[in-house]
Amino acid sequence: MSSRSLVTLRSLLDGEYLESIEAALEGNLLRLTLPDGHTGFKPGALAEVTGESALYLGVVRQYSGSTMEVLVEHSLDLTRLASVRDSWG
Repeated sequence: MSSRSLVTLRSLLDGEYLESIEAALEGNLLRLTLPDGHTGFKPGALAEVTGESALYLGVVRQYSGSTMEVLVEHSLDLTRLASVRDSWG
């Protein structure tokens, strides 16, 4: 994902979807800016982050104010996933 792109964030397993902004992806650490006043994410919580080109699964590392850091455990390239889905019919 490119810097400062819109992403969709949710807490796994059954969290609601929340639009946020990707601030940076450095290695396997994804920094997000959440809307003002949003609460509900705690360190250790499982998270799913979906952007334009990738889906990330990880663990919330830090959450302070409107900034969150997610330690990415798995990522899927959505373009490649779509091509696999197309080939399966």
